[in-house]
Amino acid sequence: MHSLSTSAVSLHSYVGSNTNEKKLSKTSDKKVSIIYFLALFYTFLSLGFGSGLIGPTLLKFGEQINSPLDRVVYILFTRSFGFLVGTLASGFLIDAFPLLGRTFLACSLFFMSAATVIIPFMYHIIPMIIVHLMWSLTAGVVDNLSQLLTIRYYAQVNVNPYLQALHGAFGVGAFLSPLIIAPFLQDASPLDQWHYAYWLIGCLQIPNLVWISIYAIRDELCSKKHKEITLENKEATFEDRKLETTIVPDDQTKSSGKKLFLALMTIFILLYVGGESAFGAYIHTYASLHLNFKKDIAAYLNSVFWASFTLSRFCGVVLSIKLSPIQMLMTDLIGCIGSMSLLLILNKSSLILWIGSVLFGLSVGSIYPSAIAFTEKQISLTGRRISILAVGGSAGDADL
Repeated sequence: MHSLSTSAVSLHSYVGSNTNEKKLSKTSDKKVSIIYFLALFYTFLSLGFGSGLIGPTLLKFGEQINSPLDRVVYILFTRSFGFLVGTLASGFLIDAFPLLGRTFLACSLFFMSAATVIIPFMYHIIPMIIVHLMWSLTAGVVDNLSQLLTIRYYAQVNVNPYLQALHGAFGVGAFLSPLIIAPFLQDASPLDQWHYAYWLIGCLQIPNLVWISIYAIRDELCSKKHKEITLENKEATFEDRKLETTIVPDDQTKSSGKKLFLALMTIFILLYVGGESAFGAYIHTYASLHLNFKKDIAAYLNSVFWASFTLSRFCGVVLSIKLSPIQMLMTDLIGCIGSMSLLLILNKSSLILWIGSVLFGLSVGSIYPSAIAFTEKQISLTGRRISILAVGGSAGDADL
């Protein structure tokens, strides 16, 4: 497995240095491994498991910590804020230690799994918030590093289908998670049975932790070429920085345009992620409180939404070959506006809630990877720019 410096890749893409291409090609001449991608796929699956749990158990948190819903929602804000900080911190970590990406990913998976197991033991609002903060901080690192490692490893091939599949894995986890917890939310069940779902999902993340740890130990901590690759990356970064200082005014103008485009796409992703996360987190509560759904039925509604969301992302793998990113984005946005209009106009109908949730999931699912692909077509996406987009998504999650 090769391991490239994020900073070197970023500067190389910016100035188009041929010198670095020769040096960095030493670490990219191996055939890509689908087994390695499956490990990253499992990582996003674990993220989906953790994210899909929060909606169906939000009311249970209130019962356990004896707090009203308006206080329990602080947990959602804490998770969103922690995810934002974790995403941002992972960018600095990978720049400072470019050869330890898998090691950081393994450590983050450990703490994310531990937090999932610990959550049911919290019976007061402050400890509950602290544990959710730990989960979200590490989840932010896991999310960003998984994408960066995918882009880095599959840079020599078409990375778009890999990104679509990676985000599809999140949907699979978010779909399965409510199905796992639904039997523990039936009216006849004792209060504490929902704990078992958290413990089960925490344990399901352990094989992923072991898998990534094997790659980290083999390819980073015990690599014989560790020092050689580090030296090459430092030399490449130094040479690119010298070339960067020679940029002519026309290139500076283009750079300003790219920054503006990146800022606009970041705002777009901020709004998209906020809407997606808010819908997934609150639909169970809305169905239970306003349309009198039983808790287990509302959990199945949550799963139906995430199922359509997941289907949309996997369909995006095929559609991205035939349709341009902008065509996919426009189609998705029309579907989102139509489904939300339906839900708002006929907000008293249980049937419309089911139909609208499916349509919204189908429309919203492929927006994020399509936005990434569209950005890649307009400007060269580097690790640094991917981090900015991810931070925008995290900020949207925190705001809404």
